[in-house]
Amino acid sequence: AQQPFQPQPVQPQPHQPIQPIQPIQPIQPIQPQPPMHPIQPLPPQPPLPPMFPIQPLPPMLPDLPLEAWP
Repeated sequence: AQQPFQPQPVQPQPHQPIQPIQPIQPIQPIQPQPPMHPIQPLPPQPPLPPMFPIQPLPPMLPDLPLEAWP
């Protein structure tokens, strides 16, 4: 008569002590930016020349069949 399988009790593994988190280094304060120089006003722009009338596009050529290529 075979004895029924006796599961061995699992031995609880001692957990490794968690390493304490190193304190975060304090962030260096941002150096204050030097005051910006006042923006120089842009010189008055010369008036743009009148737009040239757009030439109408030529009608598209129909696609040539592949056999027409040399």
